[in-house]
Amino acid sequence: MGLVPHGRGSGARMSGYTPGRLSWRHLDQEQAQQLWDELIEWVEWFRGCYRLTDRIKGCWYRHPKMVEELTAAMSAHKVAYEQLGDGQVHSWSPGSWHYQVYQPLLQRLAANSDEFGDCIDGRCEPPTVQVTLLDGVREWIAADIAARPTPIAAAVAATGSLPDSGNGAGPAVIDAARMVDLIDSGDAEPVEPDDEFGPVSYDGHVWQWSDDTEGYVRT
Repeated sequence: MGLVPHGRGSGARMSGYTPGRLSWRHLDQEQAQQLWDELIEWVEWFRGCYRLTDRIKGCWYRHPKMVEELTAAMSAHKVAYEQLGDGQVHSWSPGSWHYQVYQPLLQRLAANSDEFGDCIDGRCEPPTVQVTLLDGVREWIAADIAARPTPIAAAVAATGSLPDSGNGAGPAVIDAARMVDLIDSGDAEPVEPDDEFGPVSYDGHVWQWSDDTEGYVRT
């Protein structure tokens, strides 16, 4: 097993999301080397100071799960103990780190004691998990997306109309309820009175019903 715990920097990135320096699956070679050096130094201090060598074996770096757990613990610890400038306030205190990070970590270590169950005298076989995504996921997602309103329809449903690009010409879409109110008040007039969803004249424009927007669109 290699030293990179998750995919050698191949993790997909979400739109608008910039991974930080602790996101192992997104790191390049230089970033990973820096984080390994930092993590090993901290974990070895942590194991010794808190007498955890029986719970966190010396092969912890071969266990992706432990690498992630300990990276998170290290990050919170450094925030709690960091020296801040005047007027700055810690988001973590040393006390909160022990209560909210250290103690839960001990509980997870106890609950997952089998993590190091097959690691003896330097021979290490970290538990592996086969992750299988069942066939049909793309079809399932496509059906879910298709069942949702379009962005325009959602905006119309929420506000009754959709603002235009800001040119002062008024709304670009008017929902059915709002258009009925305009017709009842005399502000709008059906072009073809016998057609329930026919074009409507309003504000100097003709408005046509659109199934895509689920509202009347200015033409």
